[in-house]
Amino acid sequence: MSTRTTTIITIATLLLILALGVWYIIYIQQGETTTNLQESSAGQALGVNQAASSTPFSDMSGSEVDLTQFLGQVLVVNSWASWSPYSATELSRLAQVVSTYDGQDVVILAINRAEPRHLAEVYLKTIEVDDKVQLIVDVDDRYYKAIGGYAMPETVFYDRNGEMVAHERGELTTTEISYYIEQALSRE
Repeated sequence: MSTRTTTIITIATLLLILALGVWYIIYIQQGETTTNLQESSAGQALGVNQAASSTPFSDMSGSEVDLTQFLGQVLVVNSWASWSPYSATELSRLAQVVSTYDGQDVVILAINRAEPRHLAEVYLKTIEVDDKVQLIVDVDDRYYKAIGGYAMPETVFYDRNGEMVAHERGELTTTEISYYIEQALSRE
């Protein structure tokens, strides 16, 4: 085989690997695997009771937070981390949406993934997040593991009964966030 043929095959192989990597990032990591659990079997839907653990989480001031305390309200839970380049955008969008639902029994929690509180605090000072978005620390990453997380960020929407409405992987637009909140509000 000539050197030119070997070079062409090598370049083609590298381009194929690059294309597969781009495909994976765009379609797998950024939300193609989004699941609207209203259409799934009930066995796959993880309710608030299953996602909560026997050990409460804590907010940024150290107060205990138990997910079951939000039963009776629509609950939006976003998993974020300072190392995720998409988390700042997602937290900002959640902050934009939260004010739209003032007085409508909608709670938005942003649960930090397995980082010490001080690291989360330093990161949050670099971005704008409305104080109506409740910031939670989960140093053991229990919530993310409970929902079977594998992308960043991940957002789960629960209705007033604590039943999962949707589990979205990757960044969401404000329109998508509002859509799932409306879906949850419409459930009895």
